[in-house]
Amino acid sequence: MKRWQNNIPEYLISPLTTGFRKISIGVVKDRCFNQGMKKIIALLWITFLLPAWADDCPQWNQDEATENISVLSDEVAYHNELYFNQNVPIISDGEYDALVEKLTVWQECFPSIETEKSSLQTPHNQYTIHHQARMGSLMKAQSEEEIKRFLQQLSGSGVLVQPKIDGVAVELVYKNGQLIQASTRGNGEMGVDILRHIQQMPLIPKTLSPPMNNEKNELVLHGELFARFDHITPSILEQYASARHLVAGQLNRAEPETEAVKAFDFFPWQWINSPFISDFLSIKSLADMGFPLPLEHTHRTASYPEIKQHLEHYATVKKPLFLMDGIVIKADSNTLRNKLGWTGNTPAWAMAWKFPPETTTSGVQAIEFTIGRTGHITPVVHIKPVMIKNRTISTISLGSVQNLEKKGLAVGDQISIKLKGNAIPVFGKVLFRPKNRAIPELPDTSRYTPFTCLTIAPGCEKQFAARLIWLTGKQGLDLAAINKPFIHQWVQAGIIQTPVEVLKLKAPSLQDAGMQQQEIQQYLDSIQRPKSLEQQIRALSIPGIGKSTARELAGCITDLRGLLSRQLSGQCPTIGSKRMEDLQDYVNRKEVRELIEFLESSVPTHSVGT
Repeated sequence: MKRWQNNIPEYLISPLTTGFRKISIGVVKDRCFNQGMKKIIALLWITFLLPAWADDCPQWNQDEATENISVLSDEVAYHNELYFNQNVPIISDGEYDALVEKLTVWQECFPSIETEKSSLQTPHNQYTIHHQARMGSLMKAQSEEEIKRFLQQLSGSGVLVQPKIDGVAVELVYKNGQLIQASTRGNGEMGVDILRHIQQMPLIPKTLSPPMNNEKNELVLHGELFARFDHITPSILEQYASARHLVAGQLNRAEPETEAVKAFDFFPWQWINSPFISDFLSIKSLADMGFPLPLEHTHRTASYPEIKQHLEHYATVKKPLFLMDGIVIKADSNTLRNKLGWTGNTPAWAMAWKFPPETTTSGVQAIEFTIGRTGHITPVVHIKPVMIKNRTISTISLGSVQNLEKKGLAVGDQISIKLKGNAIPVFGKVLFRPKNRAIPELPDTSRYTPFTCLTIAPGCEKQFAARLIWLTGKQGLDLAAINKPFIHQWVQAGIIQTPVEVLKLKAPSLQDAGMQQQEIQQYLDSIQRPKSLEQQIRALSIPGIGKSTARELAGCITDLRGLLSRQLSGQCPTIGSKRMEDLQDYVNRKEVRELIEFLESSVPTHSVGT
């Protein structure tokens, strides 16, 4: 402990030595323990900097540093309270890790600033049960190399792999085969008495058969209390953020819901002072006593490739029995376990290997506003690039200005990011708001509509460019060789003033933009390639006219000029009056009429759809 304790802020030392927050051990210890980790800390710190900050530490005066460190210290203490004392965390372990890492770096940057010690250094007033054995937490592997080094440390012993169930850690004590005590992990030394709750859970044995046979006739188990997905009623589960929150919520109730706790089960991961020479023999014995799950989900191996296969298997289980966030790798030999012992609050003979994160954290570096062809304004959040599932994420769309206002996001904030459908990065939550955050100036959302910026004008550059991108892109005329950078370049240079001009560009202008001769010819040829009437209608970007309505319009008229006809309403009676009114207003504007006339005269038309 002393080898790395001096590198950790005093605020964090007590939680680490008394078993607080399972993740902080692995994160803080590993960061401070390895010589090469200072570079990594520097890289992590960049995540939290404002764009102007160039150094590893924030450029604050003493008052700013004191206030920011104090606020973040209180934030970490708040989440510690929710996690350990109330069993209702509102952020993920990864999000919590990021806050702790940030506080660590800040306090290293400003070592003269002291913070008040966490109230969690004293036992919670509900901690009434002294554990029979201390309840620690697991080291967390940060890389595959760490797993390989750990396996070398366990050489001479078989290795067991089990799923890392995400529930509530508890201790059960049986005396003469009868359950006499149950408590939450609490601070590692003491916990909350939950015997009354456990007694109402039919899946957990209250009497062991056959009973243990040792000197004290006592059996002490540490394990995970969790909700089984094959037993829980969906209507109950959907009331909570996760299965873990369901368990924690029921434990915090004086009288738990009968229907809810019927689905609660216990997965013992350690038999304290087991009489067997190997943990696997302990697991087999526990299965006979009424705890079958560990035997069903324990894999014996000593091979790194097999361990990785187990990680991948549990990460992709389609209908899991329980909520998981990784696997646990541990020595089978109890002799080796006793030899390796513990390091601080973590057993040296076990390690957690978590699934690839579905969420991560980063700092907001800038917020810009894009304007689409319809005038919709979208806030785009630029963050320090981060990896999620082998994807680099550097921007997140917030959808609307109203959404940005609701979330109260500003430059400098620390946020979480997750992947929606394993593909789209989305904003999670604001984890921390520093004192010197920069609140963005919000644009006027009434300034832009589907009818504005049909020509270039001050303030219209973004919407006008978006119109051109639609006109020439796959949704529109699908012209070859053209791309967004070309269009933005032409707009900024004032080369294109109206939509039709992008279709009239000559070879010199295209060459000046950087297009190669072959690309120029492809572009010019693609304009002359026949387009269906439906495709041309879509390319006009008429307000309220989607793909199906464009197809309907194409069936009502014989050519594109038919959109200008005052008899169009009678020709297409199924199109609503409001949409028809907007259509006529739009197509009769000078810039759109010019575009229609060019397409009609210069672009061949297919007689069938695209």
